[in-house]
Amino acid sequence: MLNVSDCRELLELYQQMAAAAERNDWENLAALEARANALRSAASGRPASGHQASTPDAAEAAELRTLIEQILALDAAVRLHAEPALASTRKLLASSVRGRNVRDAYQSV
Repeated sequence: MLNVSDCRELLELYQQMAAAAERNDWENLAALEARANALRSAASGRPASGHQASTPDAAEAAELRTLIEQILALDAAVRLHAEPALASTRKLLASSVRGRNVRDAYQSV
């Protein structure tokens, strides 16, 4: 179960991911994303221990909500930078495959 500590750690990772995306540092972004995925997986596999862990009090729930909203905003910022780069990479790969197919077609003639 995701707790405040996990969310704070995720927020820190997402802040680093947003900075990496702004710098076009895709390798670092991928490594940070892997760490965030591992943290989320570990948290989702962790059982809630006791009543308090499964039902946060009002202050904890408000903090969780704020942290999650910040994480989602950073995720949107990362996507804003990453999507154009991904589209460019897809286009480059598609033209490379198309070019190879054309060369192969003419070589076999």
